[in-house]
Amino acid sequence: MRKTIIMAFLLAVSLGQTLQIQASEPDDWTHFLNDPRFMPAIKTCLAAHPKGLGPAVVMNVWHANVEGVGVTTTDLTGRRNVCYAAKDTGVLEHSKTRFDPDGPLFVSVDQAKVAPRGECIEPTPVFIDQQLQGWILRQPLLNQHLPSACSTPIWTDLIPHDLRSPALAQPNR
Repeated sequence: MRKTIIMAFLLAVSLGQTLQIQASEPDDWTHFLNDPRFMPAIKTCLAAHPKGLGPAVVMNVWHANVEGVGVTTTDLTGRRNVCYAAKDTGVLEHSKTRFDPDGPLFVSVDQAKVAPRGECIEPTPVFIDQQLQGWILRQPLLNQHLPSACSTPIWTDLIPHDLRSPALAQPNR
């Protein structure tokens, strides 16, 4: 009886340590690479990555829904692309280049003659000796608990209206 209690205690302690180790490990998406059902979608998303410097590489894979896979790719330029494709067939559902740093960002007056404005951009002018240098761009401070158009970093308002594609004009969240 005493051996059973000691064994049960050791098993409980060992299991608790194993669960702590597993809980502290970061989300590891690489196990999806061993599942042959995911590879068609992964290859489609690598091919959908905009051409850049060097090869496109996968930086994240996840279940998008029952039949779909989400894949984030990047290249040596740092450009990231988020892609959704059918799991078994690899048929492309959606692909979009992401530019979503938290900010703040700085834009020089040499690149933008007027302050960039938009629903999710708050510009603050930067002056040196009363000479305009550019603008610090920030996302508006919002209540974290209330969803809004600017709940995640959105910088598409930096693109001039005449150059925006319909997909960028209405960001998909």
